[in-house]
Amino acid sequence: MKIMRYILFLLISAFFMPGVSEAASILQTEIDEAPNGATIEIKEGEYEETVVISKPVTLEGKGKVLLRSCETDPVVTIRNKGVTLKNIKVEHCGDEKEDSAIYVTGSNHILKGLNIKTKQIGIKLDNAHGVTIHDSKIDGINRGNGLDLWKSNRNTFDKLTINNVADGIYLEQSNENTLRRNNIQDSRYGMHLMFSDDNLIDDNISRFNTTGTELMESKRTVISNNQFSSNHNSVNAQGLLIYLASDTRVTGNEFVSNRVGIFIEKAENNHLDSNKIMDNFTGVQFLKSNGNKVVNNTFVGNVNDAQAIESSNNQLNRNYWDAASKVDVNGNGESEIVYTADPYFLTLTADIPEYQLFFQAPGIILLQNMLKSPADQLLVDSAPLMNMTMKVKKEASSNFSLWIISAMMILASFSLFIFGRKRR
Repeated sequence: MKIMRYILFLLISAFFMPGVSEAASILQTEIDEAPNGATIEIKEGEYEETVVISKPVTLEGKGKVLLRSCETDPVVTIRNKGVTLKNIKVEHCGDEKEDSAIYVTGSNHILKGLNIKTKQIGIKLDNAHGVTIHDSKIDGINRGNGLDLWKSNRNTFDKLTINNVADGIYLEQSNENTLRRNNIQDSRYGMHLMFSDDNLIDDNISRFNTTGTELMESKRTVISNNQFSSNHNSVNAQGLLIYLASDTRVTGNEFVSNRVGIFIEKAENNHLDSNKIMDNFTGVQFLKSNGNKVVNNTFVGNVNDAQAIESSNNQLNRNYWDAASKVDVNGNGESEIVYTADPYFLTLTADIPEYQLFFQAPGIILLQNMLKSPADQLLVDSAPLMNMTMKVKKEASSNFSLWIISAMMILASFSLFIFGRKRR
């Protein structure tokens, strides 16, 4: 009898207590009932729920608020105009290719103070305009993009931290957007623009990615004051890739310790001005590209400063090259000795990678002077600068290390010479 009463109690409790579906509608009910312009404060806690916001209200977390869902629908969907979403952690564990933690369409929305964890896309903007997203973090598992834009214009993304995604910020057919002060790392592309014009990429950090930023068939992009560093995790890695793009302005950036600092392929009328190009395997590389300008840049510590393949009509002028011989007769700050960037060492190591051990060895330098690269691979600066255009800070130990490496290379060269003679 007691067992029957206990079972009856459980059945009645299950019938009258709110189920998962009813509990999951708490936030959505508050949103639906709120008037335009209202602020809906979410109390601290975890909510297994998806919500849709289609009117101008503010949804704000108070304390530690987590919205989580593994459904195919986004955790948060934002539509129409004037929605504000802030101070919320969003987790989406859906695993379908097009799944997104947050989906945004419409205009003039504000998203800030968000912490997003996703298996696919962090925030999807679909025909969204005038949206501001700032002071937020997106973590992925190297599948979907952090921010994914489709036909979305005049948006601003500021102070975002994005890690372990496919592309940090991906734009397709999206114009006049501003990407500023974002930090993107451990991803495929830091920023990736396709068929997107008149965008501004300013003061971002893109590092430890396969490619810091790629422009593909995009026009009039401004890339200024960014740091592209340590993008060298692949044989195809580079700080900046300009592919089939035109009228790009690249100014005031730092390209440090990338496999290739700047790779320009099948691209015309792009302008590189006042950049620091330092400690890359190749500083600037042109492939089937013409009509580009490289002026007032500082090239320091690159294994190969520059290379051109089927790219004979590019202008190099008034750059600083640490490898150049410098003589200023008339005191105008320009060397009278023309500098020719010869990628002989790059060509040699492409065939025999082990020769990289002999970088700057006397024998290699002698060979380079004797056996010039083909004319279409040479880049000539007729007025190399005597002084750097950007400050270069070297660690105190770097000179000592350079001397050690140089001494080892010289010793190796002498050993080969001596043992070679004995064998004869």
